[in-house]
Amino acid sequence: MGDVKAGGRVQFDWDGSLELARKLWALADDLTDEDAGRETQFDTAKAKWRGTYGEQFADRRVTERSSRTNVVTGLRDDARAWAKAWAQAMDQQNKNNRAAEVERVSDDRGLLEKGWDSTFGSDDSDDKVPMPESVPIPTPPGFAPTATEVTY
Repeated sequence: MGDVKAGGRVQFDWDGSLELARKLWALADDLTDEDAGRETQFDTAKAKWRGTYGEQFADRRVTERSSRTNVVTGLRDDARAWAKAWAQAMDQQNKNNRAAEVERVSDDRGLLEKGWDSTFGSDDSDDKVPMPESVPIPTPPGFAPTATEVTY
């Protein structure tokens, strides 16, 4: 997901990933809306089309419904996956920022404190920097950002 060292930048398209999630969700909505119109057309055609060809037509419509359902489900799952990836990337970036701050606090310690720490092993720099809160996953259909990058 990117550089995990202290202060490293996570390589991730923050805005693009949530925009993609919105577009995938909207496409799923469009497919669902379009299918509603096709159902009315199917009912009209089926009433006038009887026999073997009418049965084949009905079978094709069943297949089409199933395919649409699978595609809509897949698009919505993909949209949620992008939102989850966004949250995970933001979590990682916040952890990187915290690690950099812990490193900075440790480096700013005086010579006497560093000598004490190396002798007795009690560097408390990690305790002085709060852990960032976990980033919630953006929700459909708007997939609005649920957090901003933590800075110290």
